[in-house]
Amino acid sequence: MPCSPWASTRFSSGWRARWSTSARTCGRARSHRTEGFSPRRRPGNGSLRGFMTTVFNRSAAGLRALSRSVDFGSVTKWVFFSTLIGFSAGIVAVGFEWLIHVMKTEVFQAAFGNTSEGAGDVGALWPLVLIVPTLGGLVTGILVQTLAPEAEGHGTDSVIHSFHRLGGVVRKRVIVLKALCSAITIGTGGSAGKEGPVAQVGAGVGSALADSFKLSERDRRMFLLSGASAGIGAMFCSPMGGALFMPEVLYKKPEFEGDSIIPCIISSIFAYATYTAISGEHKAIPLDAETLAALSFERNQIGIYLVLAILCTLFGWIYVKCFYGLHALFGKLKAVPKALRPAIGGFLLGAIALFIGPFGGDQGVFFGGYGLILSSVNSGLSVKILLALVLAKILATSCCISSGGSGGVFAPSLAIGALLGAAVGQAADALFPGLGIHPANFALVGMGGFFAGVAKVPIASVILVSEMTGSYALLAPLMLVSVVHVMLSSRWSLYKAQVGGMVDSPTHAGDFVVDVLANIKVSDIIEEARKPHLIHQNTTLRRVLREVSDAKESYFPVVDSDERMVGIFSLTDLRRIYLEDVVEDFVIVRDFMIDSVISADYHENLDEVLRRLTSNNINAIPIMDPEHEGRVLAILERNEIGRAYDRRLRAFKGGERAASDAKRS
Repeated sequence: MPCSPWASTRFSSGWRARWSTSARTCGRARSHRTEGFSPRRRPGNGSLRGFMTTVFNRSAAGLRALSRSVDFGSVTKWVFFSTLIGFSAGIVAVGFEWLIHVMKTEVFQAAFGNTSEGAGDVGALWPLVLIVPTLGGLVTGILVQTLAPEAEGHGTDSVIHSFHRLGGVVRKRVIVLKALCSAITIGTGGSAGKEGPVAQVGAGVGSALADSFKLSERDRRMFLLSGASAGIGAMFCSPMGGALFMPEVLYKKPEFEGDSIIPCIISSIFAYATYTAISGEHKAIPLDAETLAALSFERNQIGIYLVLAILCTLFGWIYVKCFYGLHALFGKLKAVPKALRPAIGGFLLGAIALFIGPFGGDQGVFFGGYGLILSSVNSGLSVKILLALVLAKILATSCCISSGGSGGVFAPSLAIGALLGAAVGQAADALFPGLGIHPANFALVGMGGFFAGVAKVPIASVILVSEMTGSYALLAPLMLVSVVHVMLSSRWSLYKAQVGGMVDSPTHAGDFVVDVLANIKVSDIIEEARKPHLIHQNTTLRRVLREVSDAKESYFPVVDSDERMVGIFSLTDLRRIYLEDVVEDFVIVRDFMIDSVISADYHENLDEVLRRLTSNNINAIPIMDPEHEGRVLAILERNEIGRAYDRRLRAFKGGERAASDAKRS
């Protein structure tokens, strides 16, 4: 017997008992379908998944108990959970930094005697330049492909993909595995940054916390971004830049995920405070007082900054094409298992380091590139070497990450931009000595401007660079180069998971329909709704069958002698009764009507009405008279809502066309 689309059913004498049992059975079936019930296999005690699940569940047990006694309104919820995520992400950032330090010390320094980014003075140890990154790639590849393939590559792209496509879900094992594999990659000399991985780890913390507290999918997506922003804000020592980065990097167009900005700001602040309190570091790029004093924007140099923006666009295109070109090339190596491909990337990285070593000396392609940034700012390299290092860093990062290694592209991108900016600054100073050009200014502007274009984050990049250096003196040229680069590079991006804008995101697939319907009231279309076909509650089944046989309606409100609605029934209900061998003159409407009626108010908007129809699996709903209790004004059907939506869209388009015609005239 099919379930009725209405809430509950009322029956008399023997019919009530039998049909009530059937209704309860249908209710249980619906409940299981609604809740998505399915048996879950308990994780094995010895598995990483089982260990992580146990840790998170036990850690959240006390907090869940607290949440039951606290009223988590929207404000309280954002503040409480964002603070918790920020504090956790700050501790995770400190732990990740320590893990990288251990790997560098125990592996790279043990092999070469230092942690220099270049391979200019390795001498007889040159075979180790090939062996160490290769072994690092091998270990990383095996761990990633065995336990969590989503931990490969640069972490920020995985976070973006999770937000748009996975409802903000990040498996708990990724938190540990991403940190470990990225530490191995970077610690063995990989040309990768630590900010992307810490963003994914922080996002995992936010996602896991949302799951532990059984929060909604929307909350999980917001806390995913909060955790990622917290990781960026802590590792870069940039609370505002980190807070704005994740809401902005989701889209290629200059759009923000507005709902997430407040929780991202809160979590980033607490992550920054936690990280700096423990580590003692307050600037990601420490500059001396003399360099800081020289930072300034001169109006007569604006043309050179425009040249820098154009060069950032050119080399940004080379960077993206090389990165994903090598990714496609490694993907075609079907004969080589995925777990072994990062080892090939590590070997190529070592070869590039050996090739560039005689030119760059201590400056090379190992690690994230913070040494390259400082050398660019301090003008310690010639223009030719700077440009050679730009190309070498692009190729090394592409080999290391595109092959399946684990690490970020954030820091390498900043290093490439700084090298390019320093080259432009030094060349301009040689060509125009009277302009008083300081190459350090161009290095820092190039750093932010280059990353702004390849990542499509002009606002976050400007703030990040300013906070990383502790100076806002270059705000104007940073904005100029960033915006010009973003405008010229709209067709490519370093993050493949980005979507064009909010309208292109599966997460917001229904938002724009809701925006239209939310502005249409039931009262706006009440005249078009079908007039109710009222049936008195004491009408016999025989008479009901005669009345509905010629009716066009599918739903019939049941009223008392004062025409107040006391229930409702549908043709589906009649079909069920008709199959029962009953006496038509003894059964009345009151015996089979639905007495818990789902209705809508005259002043509600169509978005609310449509949600009610959908959640209760019904196609029509009674509209009640606000001035006369229990009186039915009309029966509003789902199709009429669709027609109202279509008319409103046509009106919008007509207004846009009229405005366009007015502009042309």
